[in-house]
Amino acid sequence: MKNVSLATPIEEGDPAADPKAFRRSLGQFATGVTVIATRHEGRPVGVTANSFSSLSLDPPLVLWSIARTSRSFAAFSAASHFSVSILGEDQIDVSQKLSSSREDKFAEVDWYPGIGGSPVMAGAIATLECSTFAVHEGGDHIILVGRVLQHRRYPGKALLYAQGQYGVVDEHPAFRAQAAADPGTAPPGRTLRDLPLTTLLYLAHHNSSAAFERHRREENISLTQSRILSALTRRSPLSRQSIVRQVYMTPQTVDDALGELLQRGCLECDGDDRFSLSEAGQMLARSIRMRLQEYEREQFAGISAERLDTTRDVLARFIEGLAEQAATDDAA
Repeated sequence: MKNVSLATPIEEGDPAADPKAFRRSLGQFATGVTVIATRHEGRPVGVTANSFSSLSLDPPLVLWSIARTSRSFAAFSAASHFSVSILGEDQIDVSQKLSSSREDKFAEVDWYPGIGGSPVMAGAIATLECSTFAVHEGGDHIILVGRVLQHRRYPGKALLYAQGQYGVVDEHPAFRAQAAADPGTAPPGRTLRDLPLTTLLYLAHHNSSAAFERHRREENISLTQSRILSALTRRSPLSRQSIVRQVYMTPQTVDDALGELLQRGCLECDGDDRFSLSEAGQMLARSIRMRLQEYEREQFAGISAERLDTTRDVLARFIEGLAEQAATDDAA
């Protein structure tokens, strides 16, 4: 066996002793995001799940799991049919709404009844309508196997989930570098300057966030915690639901991060379940902000102040326009 120098793990241990740490290790595996839905006692019931997997082609089977503690457990454990809607990259809001604890969460999303009355999400990039084929024990979950009766596929990119955050499908940078090194093999329009501006915005955010991860680790803070601090710096106090909407993470991930920040004494929570920064939280937020300012100075060295101001103005106008459009859509 070759001599291998192992990297130092961020965290390790017995999963039974620290389930949250175990879940973070499992979160290193990227998945798609689905909405699983059924009809129970005359009303739609659904959850957001990334435990979905294909199982068999002959017969056509898929599987997923649901926690026994889920409010929807009784509905799915007795369901004769269920649907699987594989969400697209523009459906983060659908994912968040279906993972909430609200009773009327289907009132805010577009859906239509499928086989057995199971709700199917409009706008999904693929849908599977299933009859329940088998139910198996799975510790604190049960595993539901569905026989696919009808499938539909639509154009679009998948919404992904890994390491506690949403993502989208994109070509790996190594392949872009390879294409750039050999222009004869690169398809037309594949240089960075030829990409759509929104794609450039995503790539800039994704790569910059990954590069800044070292600074978050030095502050002993996760990406989700960092986003929460940033949101509360801009406006405080905020409700849990407002924080979930602003940081673009799943409610479970946000709950974990809020709990850890509370334990560290960085947050205060009032009687209405609204959060604000404590003095320790303000100090941590300032430290992160100073690191970010230094990081930006390093990354933007050599770019004139005038060009940077123009970039800030364009981005600010773009964000304000999106916010105005979202407010108009909500009002409608």
